[in-house]
Amino acid sequence: MLVVEGNADSRNTLIRYLNDEDHCRVSSADNGLQALAKIAREKFDLVLLDLDLPGMDGYQVLKNLKADATLKMTPVVVMATGDKLDGAAQCLEAGADDFLIWPFNKPMLHSRVDAALEKKRLQNLETYYLTHVHKEKERAEKLLNVVIPVGVALSSEKDFDKLLEMILLEGKGLCNADAGSLYLRTDEDELKFVMVHNDTLKMAQGGTTGNPIQFKSLQMYNEAREANHHNVATHSALSGESVNIADAYQAEGFDFSGTKLFDRNTGYLSKSFLTIPLKNNYSRVIGVLQLINAKDPETGAVIPFELELQQMIESLSALATVALEVYIREQGLRKQIEQLKIEIDTGRKAKQVAEITETDYFKGLQERARKLRSGDVSQGGDAGGGSPGSP
Repeated sequence: MLVVEGNADSRNTLIRYLNDEDHCRVSSADNGLQALAKIAREKFDLVLLDLDLPGMDGYQVLKNLKADATLKMTPVVVMATGDKLDGAAQCLEAGADDFLIWPFNKPMLHSRVDAALEKKRLQNLETYYLTHVHKEKERAEKLLNVVIPVGVALSSEKDFDKLLEMILLEGKGLCNADAGSLYLRTDEDELKFVMVHNDTLKMAQGGTTGNPIQFKSLQMYNEAREANHHNVATHSALSGESVNIADAYQAEGFDFSGTKLFDRNTGYLSKSFLTIPLKNNYSRVIGVLQLINAKDPETGAVIPFELELQQMIESLSALATVALEVYIREQGLRKQIEQLKIEIDTGRKAKQVAEITETDYFKGLQERARKLRSGDVSQGGDAGGGSPGSP
């Protein structure tokens, strides 16, 4: 890690905190030019960058770093004082990964460092899926020509509804599926529908459609905290495994009563199912992608999902999970800095009010007002110590 801090005491404190972590090797720089020279010579996993540097400030260092194609993926955590929040926000817009507000303690520092390193691991994972594909020629060609461009598009999408819609629609398109649903896992361990598409029924809900979701969330556990492995989507979320079912009406081990009721009410026939968990780097499932009724491109007949297509969708889902996690984290950072702005502005106003009300002049005005209310002020007197026209 590289600590870029102009103040010697602060720099030494940061180095001491980081050296407590056995896996850390810490280098330092006391100005921006020195920092850029070190970064160009040596590969760092993380840069802790103070905004208030002599000469070239932290924002200029960050801009130079992000402008270099070979260095722009280096994670940067910006450090600033409370009166430099606007600068911290500007750095986030310029590509910084996180921020710290002085003063901070060792646990807070380690938390931010770990979060930045985790984001780097996510980015590395995304790079891995984009550059390391299976050796089989046919699948490699399809990944290169189809899945990887989709993954790149997912990682650059900044609109959450569009991102959700892209995940489902690209999955449907790759498999030539007639229908599909995208679920996200809630803090209450429910699978919440966030996108539903059905071409035959001309149904589109969630995402950018403007149509509300009409389906209830799926419970992963019952009231006794027993896992729900009867539903195929919740089973996939609980087990972290993909489920490929050729015919739901002939399947054993899963309860498709809800699906059959939907079919009776709509005249639809839900047959083949491909259910893929969206797993993060810690193997935690954050959502489920479910595709329904793969169709033969030539005849339009409903067919089972081919194993090769399942592998492609699993690759797509891995990229989609990275994109979702990065998006959610970035939005969380923006909310944090906005909250800090509110808290600091409120504290500053309170301090200004206190400074005014503690002055002798203000106290004199209060005394004069009290006497005026009680009728004790003489015609010529002035509790404030000045004439009626004085400031």
